[in-house]
Amino acid sequence: MIEIVGFIIKLDIYIITFLTTLLWLSVFEGSVHMFQLNSYRNDTHFKWLTKKTNNLLNIYFGSKTKAKKPLVYTHRVIRMIATALVVYFGIALVLVYTGAYLAMPVLVLFSPFFPILANIINTPLEKINNNRYINDAKKIINECPDLITIGITGSYGKTSTKFYLNKLLSAKYNVLMTPESYNTTLGVVKTIRNDLRPTHEVFICEMGMKWQGDIAEICSIVKPKHAVITSIGAQHLESMKTIENIIKEKFSITDSITDGFCFLNEDNEYIRETKIDKNIIRYGISHSEVDYEARDISISEKGTNFTVYTPDGESAVFETSLIGSHNVQNIVAAIAVSHSLGIGMNEIILPVKRLEPAPHRLQIKSAGNTTIIDDSFNSNPAGAEAALDTLKILSENTGGTKILITPGMVELGDKSYDLNKSFGKQASTSCDYALLIGKDQAVPIKEGLLESGFPEDKIRIFNSFNEGMAFANGLRTENQKKIILIENDLPDNY
Repeated sequence: MIEIVGFIIKLDIYIITFLTTLLWLSVFEGSVHMFQLNSYRNDTHFKWLTKKTNNLLNIYFGSKTKAKKPLVYTHRVIRMIATALVVYFGIALVLVYTGAYLAMPVLVLFSPFFPILANIINTPLEKINNNRYINDAKKIINECPDLITIGITGSYGKTSTKFYLNKLLSAKYNVLMTPESYNTTLGVVKTIRNDLRPTHEVFICEMGMKWQGDIAEICSIVKPKHAVITSIGAQHLESMKTIENIIKEKFSITDSITDGFCFLNEDNEYIRETKIDKNIIRYGISHSEVDYEARDISISEKGTNFTVYTPDGESAVFETSLIGSHNVQNIVAAIAVSHSLGIGMNEIILPVKRLEPAPHRLQIKSAGNTTIIDDSFNSNPAGAEAALDTLKILSENTGGTKILITPGMVELGDKSYDLNKSFGKQASTSCDYALLIGKDQAVPIKEGLLESGFPEDKIRIFNSFNEGMAFANGLRTENQKKIILIENDLPDNY
């Protein structure tokens, strides 16, 4: 009888341990995914977990929607999983041997917090690994003494400017640029270690920032010869807190410039009002006292024409299929850098004509009777305004029903509600239908729309982008053309 009781107890322990482990692994995987999207930052992930009940519920029970960006099993993630498993089984063994195995399901409850614990344990190892990769990248850069490195940063426009500059400089130089949106320290390091060759003459390095010191860290690796600041505005206010902190962080790129040039967008008030003691080349489209100025800008659904004047009085007429004055701004930045590096204005005309938009940054795609303006990568107040202007321009020239699909803007800190409300007010004069994604996100945008007199029956709120897109595709417009603007597409952790 005692043996039977002992067997039943052991069986209970095995079943409870097995089921608890399965549940723990399921919840833990979802939490690691969110931890990765939260940039592996303990404080950010903890705030995310405790900010909304839905965040925890989606981890415990699984999100109903398919992940836009699945978990990437990097070496860091694998190390984190291994450490968490060691901790989990260590605690489980203690509970079993102390007879408290019935408390094991509590481990599932705390599973979303295990990535933070594992990350804290692994911090010394991660620092060693990161420093090894960073030092390797520094060594590669030092072995290329003739390499011209151009650092590009800005609250918006930096990726587009990088793509345009790469095309223009390639007319004369062998160029490497950081791909896609690789603009973090480790993204830049990966590009250098994997792709930089002694044959490269120019390295265009996009420098992003989310926290104080991010740009200075990248500069310490790549040692930029020249710097470009495309813009400064309300972005990453959740982590940077104030616009003054953003200005200081963006301008930290100029601290690394000694005998090179700082190319500054004079149209941006924050850049214009910040004084630095460097070799400055200013560019713009709305201020005459600049070194490179675009004038006579003509915009249609077919593209944009404009004339650029140089410091020495030279000028050239350019045309591009890209639409909007914001694109002209970024192109003028690329022209200013290219011309300053010895490429003649006439040599730049054809590359400008061949320019294409950076992926998901106001890409215009046409299919049948529908035109889609894909501006889904990111969103900020200035970028959103430029996207709405593009929607207006296309509709004025071609007619049609204007449809906005958006979840609004994030990472704006305390200003999030007010800025999204302002976005709604701007959108009220630019679209015929407003399809808002996410019930919480939609509140300020809808309020801004309604306050501006936008008809409530033309506002729809959906749980996911796919639902909004399905509604837009099925919308009857009486043979009118549909022009759909996709403004921002939030990552899974939003």
